[in-house]
Amino acid sequence: MTTARNILTLAILTLTNLVNGQTFDRTYQGWWATTSWTFEFRTDGTYKRISSGHYGNTNVTGKYKINKDTIQLLTGFAGTHRTVNEKYLIDNDSLIIDLELYYDYKLITIGTNFYNSKKRYDILKKPNMDSLIVVNMQQLNAIVEHCISLLKTARNIEIKDTDHIKIIRTINTINMDQDISFKNGIYADFLKLLKDKDYEKEISTYYDWIPNKGMGFYFQKLQVELGGTPHLYSRYTIK
Repeated sequence: MTTARNILTLAILTLTNLVNGQTFDRTYQGWWATTSWTFEFRTDGTYKRISSGHYGNTNVTGKYKINKDTIQLLTGFAGTHRTVNEKYLIDNDSLIIDLELYYDYKLITIGTNFYNSKKRYDILKKPNMDSLIVVNMQQLNAIVEHCISLLKTARNIEIKDTDHIKIIRTINTINMDQDISFKNGIYADFLKLLKDKDYEKEISTYYDWIPNKGMGFYFQKLQVELGGTPHLYSRYTIK
């Protein structure tokens, strides 16, 4: 009875430590892009990320803290070409998930020291297929002008996820509307920029996608559809 009580007490203390933002001594490993990635977290609030393989033999160090179920890196992740990112979700106490790339890494235990990482898009909240994103014409024009500015000044890979979602919704809105005015003016400029930058082909090379039921592309990280007959949440409803 005493042993069971001690185990329960230890479990509660461990959980409390995580919730209160304290630290732990754990090592996680994953394999993707023909590279092994290892994260070592120490109780003194420091971490080390070690890579070995295609991306080279590199070491990244910094400080971290734990906030409830999330590890937040405080330093060290800048300038790592997104191979190290700010936040990692602790999943079932045996995995951590990069909340930017969505690759997971497994806790190293006795007898296990190699893990093939998986993309964990399953943790994302699925969109409501019938949800409307309502805008008026003035708002739509402002969105189109914003998208044009981005396409003129930034490479596709430099555009933020939230702005790619706006671009995709705008593409769907224009292509699905029968209004002839969408063939002229800023809309024509927008479509020409997309063609000149080979936008649709390029975006499909660095965002994971699967076919949607409407015969278009469903970008899993962005949670939005491009082309085909996209659901309402993937385009703008003009009112």
